[in-house]
Amino acid sequence: MGFSRSIGMTSSFAAKLWGLREGLLLCSNLNINAFEVELDAKAIVDALDNPSYVNNVISPLLDDCKLLISHIPQVCIHHCFQQANRCANSLARLSYCLDADFSTFDSPLVDLLDVFEDDLNGVFCNRICFDCIVAA
Repeated sequence: MGFSRSIGMTSSFAAKLWGLREGLLLCSNLNINAFEVELDAKAIVDALDNPSYVNNVISPLLDDCKLLISHIPQVCIHHCFQQANRCANSLARLSYCLDADFSTFDSPLVDLLDVFEDDLNGVFCNRICFDCIVAA
């Protein structure tokens, strides 16, 4: 099952934390007691691992995630690179063109099947970064 939610303008950190919270809530509502979370935001993985992490803006959302995690018998959260998490990023981009604020999907969307299968099989794509050299 997948989901997409429109949350408006925010930082990447906050958006990924909202995504984690929504995913945890979805798993909780579906009574899923064991799952693995792959986040391409290492800062969030580190914040979840650090009980003394405090950020006045984001702490309530982070605390929600920690509370939801504490109620799940078996959950493993680890970092993965963005290039190996393309399906999640595609679903996030999808939120811009959805009519509803929150949508769930019982099966992979046809447009995302290739990306879903790549993620499932551990395939990743290298990002191309261009360096510009300016001579003065």
